[in-house]
Amino acid sequence: MAVVETECIVLRSYDLADADKIAILLTADHGIVRAVAKGAKRLKSKFGSGLEPLSRVRASYFKKETRELVDLDRTEVIESAFDLVSSPEILTRFSYLIDIMISLVPVEDPDPAMFRMLGACVETVRNRPETINSVSLYFEAWLLRLAGFFPSWDICSVCGLGIDDGLGAQVAADFQLICSRCRRSSGGDTLTENDRKTVARSRRQSPEAFSSEVVTEDSLTKLSSIFKRMIGRATGSDRVDRVLQAGVHVQR
Repeated sequence: MAVVETECIVLRSYDLADADKIAILLTADHGIVRAVAKGAKRLKSKFGSGLEPLSRVRASYFKKETRELVDLDRTEVIESAFDLVSSPEILTRFSYLIDIMISLVPVEDPDPAMFRMLGACVETVRNRPETINSVSLYFEAWLLRLAGFFPSWDICSVCGLGIDDGLGAQVAADFQLICSRCRRSSGGDTLTENDRKTVARSRRQSPEAFSSEVVTEDSLTKLSSIFKRMIGRATGSDRVDRVLQAGVHVQR
């Protein structure tokens, strides 16, 4: 039986039997881990507030090769997220983002970049709650990119040439871009030069820097709608459709 100690971010926890819980953790060096926290529902549980969503904790757990679930031994809170989850809008938004992360990221597939990205997004919204819309867009773009579902938006999928500055581009059914020279129909979403620059900024900036620059409401709504459809295609889930219908991406 291997003992693992690692820093992690609590994605969510839910009840198991009378006294236990299952916690889903994004670890710094072991990817997403599902753990049984025995006795977590008791009043004097040793886990205390260490299973609150989005909290950063140091966890210790026991792993058996024959079991998918690990046994959580203890958690030590490094930084609580109680201030975040006490806001209904922020809790709802991060609940959606966590849902799609769990759907797209394989269990126990180490990805330090994913861990850093989530941590930076949480920290940005903690410091500036008004950035939740732009941080959500940033998260969607990076999650698609890290999971391998974001196509190249630098070249035209028809002619293979780079899409020049100043030109718009059509989003094809497979989410590739078609430059204005090769475009044959008026249907589908069209990305302006500013839309593409916003996406390019998300690749090279931190969420804090990205959310500090102005993104127009039209661009934010359009890009988030496209990303949600890309995520829905990748996950095969109707959760994204419900989010789109509810208009979560434009709430303030």
